Amino acid sequence: MDSGELQFPLDCQFRVIAENRKGMYFVIETVLIQNGVTAPLQREHESAGGKYISYSVDVHVDSLKRMNSIDAALRSIEGVKMVM
Repeated sequence: MDSGELQFPLDCQFRVIAENRKGMYFVIETVLIQNGVTAPLQREHESAGGKYISYSVDVHVDSLKRMNSIDAALRSIEGVKMVM
C-alpha cells in the first residue's frame, strides 16, 4: 500500500472476504489480536451461495508500516480471499 495523500495517524476499516468455514471468525480475530488490534471484528455478509463471508474491523493506525503489517497478516490467513 502506498501512503500517497494519507495523513497518519488515521482510522481505517479493513474488510476481509473469506471462505465461510468453521472457526474462520476465531482465526481472523486471533491474528488481529496478535497484531495489537483490540477493536471488535464484525461479521458482515454471507454470499448468496454461502461459500464466502465478509468481516470488517475499524482500526486506528499510526503509520503506513503498521497498516501494511495488519494487511499482510490478514492476507496470510488460509481461506482469506481478499482484504480491502
